[in-house]
Amino acid sequence: MRLSRAVAVAASALLSVTALAACAQETTTPSPQASGVDACAPENLTLKSPGTITVGTSNPAYPPYVIDNDPTNGEGLESAVAYAVAEQLGFSADQVQWTFAPFAKLYQPGDKDFDFALNQISITPKRAEKVDFSTPYYSAPQAILALKANSVAGATTIAELQGAKIGVQTGTTSLEFVDTVIQPTQQVAVFQDTNAAKQAINNGQIDAFVTDLPSALYITAVQIPKSTVVGQFASETEADQWGLVLQKGSALTACVDQALASLTESGQLQDITNQWMADYSKAPVIS
Repeated sequence: MRLSRAVAVAASALLSVTALAACAQETTTPSPQASGVDACAPENLTLKSPGTITVGTSNPAYPPYVIDNDPTNGEGLESAVAYAVAEQLGFSADQVQWTFAPFAKLYQPGDKDFDFALNQISITPKRAEKVDFSTPYYSAPQAILALKANSVAGATTIAELQGAKIGVQTGTTSLEFVDTVIQPTQQVAVFQDTNAAKQAINNGQIDAFVTDLPSALYITAVQIPKSTVVGQFASETEADQWGLVLQKGSALTACVDQALASLTESGQLQDITNQWMADYSKAPVIS
């Protein structure tokens, strides 16, 4: 009897320890070196194509994120970030290949044909249920643009925007932002891409278009010179944080986070940001 009781107590203690260990595994993310093996060494990475980092984005891709619609040139914020992350993972520029997909498809659930993707994809809880996100590499506020001749161009407050016909791109966080922050009285127009939205502005189908501030500044400076950035939205409305997208549960996620942490610590990520985004952060504030 005494022996049986001792065995029972020992078994109970073992179960408790096992349960605690299981809880710890659920609530903590082990470092890539936790097992003593460098899981982030190039030879240990699980990739779509061995020896190659495959990066996803959309086509077309615009400045200041990609220059000349050619992500392979390493120019523009997101092209430069992709190559910097690849380098941190131990891959040279000629070991990086690109693949293209529509914006919304990049963060849809399911198997991916890339190791990671980037295309100003905002980190949201809903999207994070379907894919993995890295830590943020850039934050950008929402902004609104309109033709200079449109009365919306003179708006300085959200109240002055509420009667406008506003457009957004499908799949972006701008629709939720417009609905919850601006709360327009007219139904928001949703477009497949920015090209369709720009055409709608030029044709007078919408009064204004909401997108991230850098994109708004580029559109008004280069693509629709007769338009203007009405303003960016006040700091109390959270800026979008953009992350690299990976397949849900990817073994590469922790390594990409480690690479971004190294780029941040060294100052290289800030240098990249300063180089490509310095001219894309200034606009009046709408309150």
